[in-house]
Amino acid sequence: MIEFSLIICVYEKEDPQFLSQCLDSVLAQTRQPDELIIVKDGPLTGGLEKVINDFPFPNGKKVISLPENKTQGPARAEGVKAAKHDYIAIMDSDDICRPHRFEKQLKMIADNPELGLIGGQISEFADDPGYKVAERHVPTAHSEIVKFLKKRNPFNSMTVMFNRKLVLEAGNYRYFPWFEDYDLWARMISNGAICANTSDVLVDARVGSGMYARRRGVSYIRAEWRMQKHLKKSGIINTAGFIRNVALRIPIRLLPEKALARVYNRFARRR
Repeated sequence: MIEFSLIICVYEKEDPQFLSQCLDSVLAQTRQPDELIIVKDGPLTGGLEKVINDFPFPNGKKVISLPENKTQGPARAEGVKAAKHDYIAIMDSDDICRPHRFEKQLKMIADNPELGLIGGQISEFADDPGYKVAERHVPTAHSEIVKFLKKRNPFNSMTVMFNRKLVLEAGNYRYFPWFEDYDLWARMISNGAICANTSDVLVDARVGSGMYARRRGVSYIRAEWRMQKHLKKSGIINTAGFIRNVALRIPIRLLPEKALARVYNRFARRR
C-alpha cells in the first residue's frame, strides 16, 4: 500500500472557520493521509491555534512552528523535509477536498508508478462550496502538461501529490513569491519528472475577493518577469517564447482589478 503525507501551511491572516472546514474535508476522505503535517508559518491567532490543537486526526499530526512568517514556498519546504513518506499531498488551508481525492490519486500512482507529479481539476467558490463560481481545467497527459507549462501553470497547485525524492532532487520549494508552485513544477519537469492530471474535480477552491488584487501591480509584475526569466534559463521556453509571454502577461497586471477579473474569467476559467 502506498503511504503518503499531507502538508497544510497556515498563517495568521487565515480564517479559523475556513481552516476547520478544510480539516473536516480531510477527515471525510475515503483514504486518510498516513501523516498530517501542519506548518505554522509564523505566530498564529488564538482561533487558528485552537482549531489545530482540537483537530482529532486519527493518524496523529505533526505540527511545525516557524518563528516568523516565511511565505508559502519556504514553509512548504519545511514540511517536505519533515515528511516521512515517499509521496506528499499539498492542500491550501481554506480549500475543501472532494471525498475521493486521495483515493483517486493513489490509484493513479498504483496504475502508473512512474508518475512523479499529479493533480486534478478544481471547482471555485466564493462563500458556499455547493455554489460553483467557475472551474479551472488543466491538461491531463504528460505531453500536454509540458506544452502548457511554456505559457501557464499546468497544475491546480492545491490538488497536487508528488514524489518526495523528486522534489528534493529538484531543489524543493523555495522563496519565489506568487510562483512557488509553478517554479517547482518547472524544475521537476526539467529534471525528467513524469506528470499527469486526472480529469476529475478533486478540490473545491475558495476564491476570496482579494484574489485579483493580489495578481496585479508592480510587485506581481516583477515576480512574473522573474518567472519568465527562470523558464527561459531552464530551457523550457526560448527567446521567442519569453517575448510572447512577457508581451501577453505583463500588461494585464496593470489593469484595474475588475478588468483583470474579466480577463481571467474569459480566458482561464470555465463557467
